[in-house]
Amino acid sequence: MRLKKVYISDYKNLKGFELDFNGDSSLDVFVGKNGTGKSNLFEALIEIFRHLDEFDSNGEMIDFDYRITYEIDEKITSIEWENGKLKINNTRNRKTVGKTPLPDNILVYYSGHNDTVRDLIGKYQAAFRGRIKGADLSDNRYFIGIGPEYKQLLLVASLLKPADSPCRRFVCEKLGIVEIGNELRIVLKRPYYARRKTEFEIENNDEADRFWKAAGVTREFLNTLLEMPAPDPDDERVRTEGYLSRSDRYILYIDVPKLLEFFEGSESHEVFDRLDNLHVLDMLEDISIPLKLTTGHDANTSFFSDGQFQSVYIFAVTELFKERHCLTLLDEPDSFLHPEWQHEFLSQIFEISDTAAQTNHTLLSSHSASTISSSEDDLISLFEIDGNSIQVRKTPKGEVISSLSAGLITFSEREARLQIQRVLSDTNGPILFTEGVSDEVILDTAWKKLYPGETMPFEIQSAFCCGFLGSLLQRGDLHDKHPQRKFFGLFDFDDAYNEWNGCNGDVLESDPEKCLARKLKNKETYALLLPVPSAGAIRDQVINQANGEHFKSNSRLSMELMFHGIPALTDYYEIDPTRPGNVIRFLGDKVRFAKTVVPSLDAAHFDVFLPIFDFVKSICVPQQTAT
Repeated sequence: MRLKKVYISDYKNLKGFELDFNGDSSLDVFVGKNGTGKSNLFEALIEIFRHLDEFDSNGEMIDFDYRITYEIDEKITSIEWENGKLKINNTRNRKTVGKTPLPDNILVYYSGHNDTVRDLIGKYQAAFRGRIKGADLSDNRYFIGIGPEYKQLLLVASLLKPADSPCRRFVCEKLGIVEIGNELRIVLKRPYYARRKTEFEIENNDEADRFWKAAGVTREFLNTLLEMPAPDPDDERVRTEGYLSRSDRYILYIDVPKLLEFFEGSESHEVFDRLDNLHVLDMLEDISIPLKLTTGHDANTSFFSDGQFQSVYIFAVTELFKERHCLTLLDEPDSFLHPEWQHEFLSQIFEISDTAAQTNHTLLSSHSASTISSSEDDLISLFEIDGNSIQVRKTPKGEVISSLSAGLITFSEREARLQIQRVLSDTNGPILFTEGVSDEVILDTAWKKLYPGETMPFEIQSAFCCGFLGSLLQRGDLHDKHPQRKFFGLFDFDDAYNEWNGCNGDVLESDPEKCLARKLKNKETYALLLPVPSAGAIRDQVINQANGEHFKSNSRLSMELMFHGIPALTDYYEIDPTRPGNVIRFLGDKVRFAKTVVPSLDAAHFDVFLPIFDFVKSICVPQQTAT
């Protein structure tokens, strides 16, 4: 299964929206600011496939026109809905979808932030329940919404695979599981259809009323479970099990080896389907298997955090459904994870088997620079508002990460650490660290303007803030882990002076115009301050005209002020009304200024940056020559 194209006429802010899915990756990642339409795209896709799934049974309508093209088993299918008419592969006015190939399942993960996605899946599930006669669940859901409440069920389904299955091996490796217990504990509660209905009371707990008179495949599965009880505990513990009338619950202990034997030879999704049937009926209250961890501790499947669950989620779902053609929609699944787990989230994609990747197309939306940084794709789909329409453009991953970390989407100090760790692992040369992303963008542009066509002999990487940068340079582990590398930190000449001054070491340059510089003691690490202009109003914000000394942390020189005095940029500066002395400050969006205004300036305006590059080159170029 792979989407090829989609057109949406008018759904929320998606108006005349078109998207081509180029390439053959099993994963497409979408990013963008809130309100640009990422979640709306997922909602619209759910509505489209709901329309197609239910069209033959009730002539289901939909509130917008659409065109969608996808591939299943190397066969291309194109479907168009316009003005209440259905067209399939150039056949107009179709009355039914018929045997037109459709995805076997639409799998949707919702983390709780998008009520619309949750409600759409809930609406479908309610309609699905309504088609069930009593408790007869003889077919499986088309839409499968897997939220956080599925954590234990999904883990159990993965662990009930054969020991040599990729799914079970991956889950055990990632979660540190070395041994799986021999008993499965299931707690069943009164299902939705039997609540407040006397005809479903359990009186004798026999064939007539057992399991609240469940029917169909659900009853068949429950009867099968009764035939494979787990042996009594070796330690002679008294185990409460069976039907507990006071709580109106069943507690079942199932023999795991027998259950594995029962599912032997079945398709990967069968275990999940049987357990999911119980969940859909709101009968499954708890499910767990005892485990032994690599730490030596005993645990069960309820032990793991949401972050640990997320680290195996995509892989588990994709492998469990690899015999089915599925579209998987992950709507910001990393939104509530701390950055360490975000960084690991996409790594599971690289482990998915070729078979599973061919049958499952996964679309993922994210706000996280950490998640995006682990994507193998060089180009990421970026949602942007263009006038009154939404556009999606393929954007270099580095640019997307910079945008995310610059504040277009929230960026935390932990994410900064992870980005720096990634740069350290992916490169082996000198690195110039800046305070923020806009500084990084400006320096990169300055190099290209001053040295056109010349390869930069160092990397430029932003940090979270001046405090983080100061701490980074002084951390012992940075140098202990990379003893052969040279590091530079560039600070603004303002409050950040205190961070620079806290980097104890030898002064290598004492002229403010040439970039005050220090070498930290016993480290190949250098702390720099922005060079001070040789004349003008900005110089006066750093250098005392009376004695030639600088104002230390009372100075006011940020990266953007290096361009002050250029006539075309007058609107980007103003007198700071909160400070005495007519102090000039930058006015505007720093990232937009760095990305759209600075590149348009003539090369002559970048000479103010030469002292920075001259110093860094003087230190790191000999290292480059030696290698």
